[in-house]
Amino acid sequence: MLTAFFLEAGFLGVMLFGWNKVGPGLHFLSTCMVALGTLMSTFWILASNSWMHTPQGFEIHNGQVVPVDWVAVIFNPSFPYRLLHMSVAAFLSSAMFVGASAAWHLLKGNDTPAIRRMFSMALWMAVVVAPVQALIGDMHGLNTLKHQPVKIAAIEGHWENTPGEPTPLTLVGWPDMEAERTRYALEIPALGSLILTHSLDKQVPALKDYPKEDRPNSTVVFWSFRLMVGMGVLMIFLGLARSDTDAMAAA
Repeated sequence: MLTAFFLEAGFLGVMLFGWNKVGPGLHFLSTCMVALGTLMSTFWILASNSWMHTPQGFEIHNGQVVPVDWVAVIFNPSFPYRLLHMSVAAFLSSAMFVGASAAWHLLKGNDTPAIRRMFSMALWMAVVVAPVQALIGDMHGLNTLKHQPVKIAAIEGHWENTPGEPTPLTLVGWPDMEAERTRYALEIPALGSLILTHSLDKQVPALKDYPKEDRPNSTVVFWSFRLMVGMGVLMIFLGLARSDTDAMAAA
């Protein structure tokens, strides 16, 4: 962790303030080193965070957690998915930031080849990365369903199953933790089972399967997840719209 922070700190000043003071090669190297340091710190931060969600490689001695297998601690079951999901999200967010900066210049009339290239590269990046992020998100969801099913139940606002029937997907609604139901729910039958288990024969665990004290706040995670999905879909469409424009311009 300290190595990553020192790597970032050592090159950050050159990246931010060395534009006209060092050569383009050194400036590019500094930018890459800052990015590398950030990814290295992401590795260790997410290893720690993931362990708190899916702890492995430890024993309890006298009421204290004692690591007994550091490989299992670091590479716990949710870590690979969280690391991929977060790293790709960083690249996608960077693409959107660069694209937004270029769009601002274009709206202000600064229509130069460099700005157009900047805008095009950012949205082409989104075309590639956003669908990959959706695929990784699906894999992460399956991992969470396996190791932390109550979280999936809260994200879906799913309170109880009907025996013998697949789980519906709730598009919108308002989870009520006191009433133990999702009000104003708009559901698509069986789609929840298909998306979350990749099967129409399996059911998704429901919130009522768990004690009240173990249930996450469904209202918060229900809408947070849908906001995230909506933004991801918008990013995909933005990238596709730009790629179509580039294709028509080339023709």
